[in-house]
Amino acid sequence: MMDPRPIPSPASLQVNDRQALEAFVVENADLETLEAHLEQFNIFEALGVVRQELRHSDFLAFLLDPRQNHRLGDLFLRRLLQKILISAGPRQSAISPVHVDSWDLSQLSVHREWKNIDILLIDPLNHQVIIVENKISSTEHSNQLERYLRIVDAEFAPSEWTRLAIYLTPDGEDASTPEYLSADYRMVADAVEALSKSRRASLDLAMSELMVHYAHMLRRHIVTDSEIADLCRRIYQRHQRALDLLFEHRPDLLAEVQALLVELVNSHEELILDSASKQLVRFVPVAWEKLPKGSGWTRSGRIILFEFSIYPDRLDLTLWVGPGPENYRERFIELASALQPPFRLRKGSQGKYHKSIFGRAFLRPTDFVDAAPGAIEQLVRLRWDEFITRDLPQLVPPLQESGESWEARDTNVTI
Repeated sequence: MMDPRPIPSPASLQVNDRQALEAFVVENADLETLEAHLEQFNIFEALGVVRQELRHSDFLAFLLDPRQNHRLGDLFLRRLLQKILISAGPRQSAISPVHVDSWDLSQLSVHREWKNIDILLIDPLNHQVIIVENKISSTEHSNQLERYLRIVDAEFAPSEWTRLAIYLTPDGEDASTPEYLSADYRMVADAVEALSKSRRASLDLAMSELMVHYAHMLRRHIVTDSEIADLCRRIYQRHQRALDLLFEHRPDLLAEVQALLVELVNSHEELILDSASKQLVRFVPVAWEKLPKGSGWTRSGRIILFEFSIYPDRLDLTLWVGPGPENYRERFIELASALQPPFRLRKGSQGKYHKSIFGRAFLRPTDFVDAAPGAIEQLVRLRWDEFITRDLPQLVPPLQESGESWEARDTNVTI
């Protein structure tokens, strides 16, 4: 049966589009609130240090040091450590938030770039040494996390010192080395903001304002799920048609990123492009072609696939175990679970038919802020090279070898 509703004419569509745009720009309270947030003066933005990891590490080291003249004493150090430990859970660290509360930190010292470690905290009174590796836009490289652990253990004997390692990123990305506790910049922003309010009476006015500016800057540019993000979602829900029109007529960065990813995969002789759309690019190593096949996911029937997810403000790479024979899926997941790293099983990443066994952020929201022409392409190529030279050689052999042994045993399996 034909739809009895009349088909809108091009003229009526144009009128509706114009009305949607007018409603978006006229008396839009949420948009005005968002603009007010973005128009507020911020000293860190004015100095151009929003995405400079060195400057973030400098300021964090300043706040963490009880001996500095911020008048916080060791409060920020205690608050941040407790937040990280609570988030990690009791199984991840021998140190508990209660331990931190009872420490005498009067002799603790904070060091920047000690043997290339971003921030190192040394507490001789409690025999504690704390590594903080800070990442804003860059990623791990050259096995640096494992190397830092070896350097610290050589200097501070594990038999005498307790070592705590923290991997700080905008969204709490898992480190490749399981000894590191994941921390995100929301924890930093929450701790800074809470102390700027609760200690306002005892803080110097300039210091109080500086802390407020820092927390606001983190929520605007670094923290991925902030008040600004909530405002943006609310604006989109109410003005979806207008924003879709604006997005339709903007330079198509997503298409450019997708085309670049397809080019990178196709140019690598050891990779096979599985499928590509505007928002997804899937591929697989040639060495995995003998792995068992399944159905119900992609046309190729491949159970394990690398997948790029392309968003307007980020680019993620994930290695998925998709639908297929359950006995094979369980074997893949068990193998990946036993080999961490290089595999990384993320909490909350599994569904009934899909399980993430590796992932890394190629682009974060901060990479898109004031990006110069060509900067996004350069970042993608840089992180692709890191993935090809560091991650892929570690991920391919275990699954390849296991798949070949399973094929020898299960040649009569019917999918």
